[in-house]
Amino acid sequence: MEIGYIIIMILLLLFALFVGVCIYYNHALTCEYYNIINQKIPKEFQGCKIVLLSDLHENKFGKNNKKLLDMIDAQHPDYIMIAGDMLVKGKCIKADNTLFLLKKLSQRYPIFYAPGNHEEQLERVCAGEEYKDFLEQLENMGVNYLANKSIYLQKGTGKIKVSGLHLPRKYYAKFYEKVTLTVSDLTEFLGRSGKEYEIVLAHNPNYFDTYVQWGADLVLSGHVHGGIVILPFLGGVISTTYELFPKYDFGNFKRGKADLVLSRGLGMHTIKVRLFNRPEVSVITLGEKSTCTK
Repeated sequence: MEIGYIIIMILLLLFALFVGVCIYYNHALTCEYYNIINQKIPKEFQGCKIVLLSDLHENKFGKNNKKLLDMIDAQHPDYIMIAGDMLVKGKCIKADNTLFLLKKLSQRYPIFYAPGNHEEQLERVCAGEEYKDFLEQLENMGVNYLANKSIYLQKGTGKIKVSGLHLPRKYYAKFYEKVTLTVSDLTEFLGRSGKEYEIVLAHNPNYFDTYVQWGADLVLSGHVHGGIVILPFLGGVISTTYELFPKYDFGNFKRGKADLVLSRGLGMHTIKVRLFNRPEVSVITLGEKSTCTK
């Protein structure tokens, strides 16, 4: 009986430790820094700083997301770019935290927002005008919602093209379903790439090779949540498509001269577990580190 009691106490302590570690890693917000060098970046954009946000899933860091806002402000970004899943899919939209955050940020920075699979589902299943109302609120804030749309950033004679990819549901299939995205598919969604430096906000990083073949120079993604659990030397353990040790988990990946910056994301949903996997604000500097004026 005494041994059984000891075993139960040990198990309870281990469970309490596990819960405590999960709580810590769910809230241990950090910045990760990336420097992107590419000869196609116009000289006017050398030193421009982008803050990439993804996978907030309506989470908060401090009251009214003050901790997150302060961390972003401390980076003095030129642009905020969002790679989807700020919301949580369901039968109705819950967007209070996201809208408050974006309202504050939109008063200080230009924002470019591409949807993820959670926005895609909400757009399909929400009754009535709910999702249209969400989009109208973004528009009223001045947020550029790029759902298979592109926009040009211009400084002097220098131009950069920013495209937001809005993939249909089937392209978020589980890894074993082997869904393929072709260059032709991507051209249908985004049109043809141009001569300018091409930034693509693409929530799903698994099609990186196709994005590069299409003409993307810099892909900004999320979706994988860093692999949920990160192990030393092995990386992320499991993706949101149930792939063990996914090829794309987090960080900077390269194909030729093109780059993928894959954020670990800011939040979780349903089962809120992150281990050794801190929520990430991605800070991306284009070209050499210098001053980029708005």
